[in-house]
Amino acid sequence: MVSNRLNWPDHLDPRVKSFLKLNELVLKPYDALDLQHILRIRVEKALHEGAVEPGVIEKIAALASQDHGDARQAVGLLGKSAYLAEKAASKISLAIVDEAATELGRDRYLTLLRSAPIQLQAAMGAVIEAARRSKGMPVGTGEAYDAYKAFCDRTGLRSVTGRAFADLLAELDMYSLVRSRVLSRGRYGRTREILLDLSEELLQRMDSAIRMSFQTR
Repeated sequence: MVSNRLNWPDHLDPRVKSFLKLNELVLKPYDALDLQHILRIRVEKALHEGAVEPGVIEKIAALASQDHGDARQAVGLLGKSAYLAEKAASKISLAIVDEAATELGRDRYLTLLRSAPIQLQAAMGAVIEAARRSKGMPVGTGEAYDAYKAFCDRTGLRSVTGRAFADLLAELDMYSLVRSRVLSRGRYGRTREILLDLSEELLQRMDSAIRMSFQTR
């Protein structure tokens, strides 16, 4: 039996666990040398000879091993780099790898947002609008909620309560779509500030994706 959950035996009946005679083996993530070996095989099979400049395989392997040790992610970065190099009619260079890594990061955010529940998309759209009005300053939850209710009025979406909206903000924070912090105002209680650390280009693409999502509903 193979599982990514370390606690899966905890849910087994004791008689089943005794019968299985468990001998656990925890597999380590790939390191940089493992990933280099995998990438070289892919390069030999999929790309023309000389299509990859020196140091590219090592760089992709190093990036992947630092982040996650996932061979699929490393091969995905190689594939994206090859696509960008083909468009530029050049070899896969270190600069192209950097560009591919940046694009993949943007793509992950957009894919996550497009697959998110419609209320979460509305909350993100409202935060983007409120952040633009604040011109780079942190946005309070009250401002964000007002922008959210206005967004719902325009799109015909049923708005949720302020408490439920705070849960949506917490979920956006968990996905790193926004960054929030709780500030104490003494006897006036506490407030949460919301910040957007994403690039303006990415925010524009996310805003367009949200608007498209509501137009096609």
